[in-house]
Amino acid sequence: MNKSISEQLFPIFRPQSVAVIGASAVPMKWGNDIILTMQQDKFRGAIYPINPREKEILGLKVYRSVLEVSDPIDLAIIALRTEQVPAVMRECVQKGIKGAVLISAGFAETGARGQALQEEITRIARQGGLRFVGPNCMGIYSSAVDLNLSLPPGVPKGSLAFISQSGTFGGIFSREAARRGLGLSCFISAGNQADLDVADFMEYLAED
Repeated sequence: MNKSISEQLFPIFRPQSVAVIGASAVPMKWGNDIILTMQQDKFRGAIYPINPREKEILGLKVYRSVLEVSDPIDLAIIALRTEQVPAVMRECVQKGIKGAVLISAGFAETGARGQALQEEITRIARQGGLRFVGPNCMGIYSSAVDLNLSLPPGVPKGSLAFISQSGTFGGIFSREAARRGLGLSCFISAGNQADLDVADFMEYLAED
């Protein structure tokens, strides 16, 4: 890619529209909590829940696939079973989506079969010009557009950025920062780092 790391990661950290693939109408499930937190923190862009079995989730119209959404989508949040991810990644590429956060687990951290699936989705994404966080991560937080996919609602804004393989540490860090009167600009749960890694995130943050 000829684009700078800032340009490549712009759809992830400053999206104007987000598709939640694996959206759920069931409270406490990942696909429900993500949408609810985005609504509570007043994400500044459009939210498109994707689920082939639902019509409406948390007051939002639901689509069967990203390909059914007529408007452009900047960022895909994927929270599906492992074996479903490659096909969905192909649809994201076909749609022209340039950023993704893969919450889904069951990849390289589980052994050879998971490693093969991880290599497959990475190959699909790179061939399609899509950069992604994860898989096996707990999401991100970006104060630039009030996008919260991983932390408790109402994170105080500030100038600190935090990268962690573990999403749990992000929650602990954000609460401790708030206790000390400090705010966050960005949090990244890096997960398996199949595509984007800590060095990429550091370079992006250095230019932010």
